[in-house]
Amino acid sequence: MTKASEIATKKIGIMGGTFDPVHLGHIGVAEAALVEAELDEVVFMPAYIQPFKQDRYIADSRDRYKMLELATLHDDRLTVSSYELDKEGISYTYDTISAIFNEEHHKPFFLMGSDSLMKIESWHKGEELLGICNFVVGLRTTNDRNQVVNHAKKLIDKYGTEIVLLEKTMLPISSTMVRDLVIAKKPIAGLVSPLVEEYIYANELYI
Repeated sequence: MTKASEIATKKIGIMGGTFDPVHLGHIGVAEAALVEAELDEVVFMPAYIQPFKQDRYIADSRDRYKMLELATLHDDRLTVSSYELDKEGISYTYDTISAIFNEEHHKPFFLMGSDSLMKIESWHKGEELLGICNFVVGLRTTNDRNQVVNHAKKLIDKYGTEIVLLEKTMLPISSTMVRDLVIAKKPIAGLVSPLVEEYIYANELYI
């Protein structure tokens, strides 16, 4: 991740999640954010434990981190942070953002899907998060663009945050889809990067 001394001068995006595994949908949103939100860097922040996923098995954090490293090798503006993995425990976005950034820094842009934006006020300290972050939102195929735009406008008016809704719709890929295909011994080419695909099979993940 960017050195602390450089954070204040950079326009940074943060993308959190379990990334179990990272797929081309994740990468596509990050790449679009670099262009459309004019970000200098997007930092992938894998969660040690996500609040919404405490009830299921998750691949080892070292494997998830390594797959992110492999998936971002093609662009040095895409980086990976082990902050939440090193901290362990449940990973809350507000706690991470408030710990890394302060008033001297540019507000970070948090990257998320439109389904998450629609319910962000219900997140842990969601209203506070809307006050310390800007957002880049990828439209999911299951969400109506007009509905998302209208909700974004309400959040902007209420919290004074900046929200960039990406023009490109998110690829209809999920980590669950990838895991299920691996379990079923079906191909995952085109869903994850070739290096991630190789890593999954070489380490017998999700089998």
